[in-house]
Amino acid sequence: MHQQQLTDEHELKLWAYARSSSSRPSVLIQQMQGLLADAERNHWTVVGTSQDMSTGRTLARMGLREAQSAVRQGLANGILVEDVGRLSHEYSTALRVLEFLQDHGAVLICTQTDVRYELYIKGLSQPLQQRAMSKGGIVPW
Repeated sequence: MHQQQLTDEHELKLWAYARSSSSRPSVLIQQMQGLLADAERNHWTVVGTSQDMSTGRTLARMGLREAQSAVRQGLANGILVEDVGRLSHEYSTALRVLEFLQDHGAVLICTQTDVRYELYIKGLSQPLQQRAMSKGGIVPW
């Protein structure tokens, strides 16, 4: 099985993305501060940030659109989140975001969880691996 992957984390240009359905802005602020602290600790380059105070049920979120736009334009080659649930707790919505990353050769970095394990438990890893094999692309982790 041949899969291309970003291997040198120092080459990563990450977009930090925070999302919470809480109505308290402090939740998003704290989440973003944690992401930026983890990026600094790991010597990752953060090229931009965005956040959404909403549920993750839809892709129509301004902060997510900003992150995707940065990836689409080549400004970022990865999205930094606390966990996969920041993208969405819903299978189909999370899968669409991960497929977008896969289509653009970008990765997802989770600071609070093991992204591979989380994707496996949620049933997301197998369809992404099969898609990578059929298209000759990368897996987004």
